[in-house]
Amino acid sequence: MDTNKIYDKLLGHFGDGVILGLTEADDAVKDPFITVRGDKIHRVGMYCKVEPMLDCDFLQSITGLDTGDTLTCVYHLFSYSKKHTLVLKTAVPRDAAELPSSVHVWPAANWYERETYDMYGVTFADHPDLRRLLLPEDWEGFPMRKDYVQAPEYNGIP
Repeated sequence: MDTNKIYDKLLGHFGDGVILGLTEADDAVKDPFITVRGDKIHRVGMYCKVEPMLDCDFLQSITGLDTGDTLTCVYHLFSYSKKHTLVLKTAVPRDAAELPSSVHVWPAANWYERETYDMYGVTFADHPDLRRLLLPEDWEGFPMRKDYVQAPEYNGIP
């Protein structure tokens, strides 16, 4: 199923208050993506997993992106039975960067959400073990944010 048909299916099920738009692939956008309201991303993900026509049974990744104004999370999904991919994006305000956890939808989200928390500071509500994954527990700040200032003792000078 192509992204346009998936978009129509999601829009028909959730409405335009949850499914916010479709961005087609072009020279600037490699993969088409569907934008989803942040607080509903886990419900949309669950629907994509259990709806037989979609059957997105594999979470390939969750990645973060700092656009300057917002923090965006990008969910890459795949269906083994249908052989299609789906990209979902959702944005949260920098000062209230929280999304519902998708660990109950795809257990692999555990590590991806921890990495996104560690690097961007996005908190995932109801995550079973949200703590730093790559950096020490006492690390201050989130190094992939555009406003992150590296401490002098970590600038590579011994």
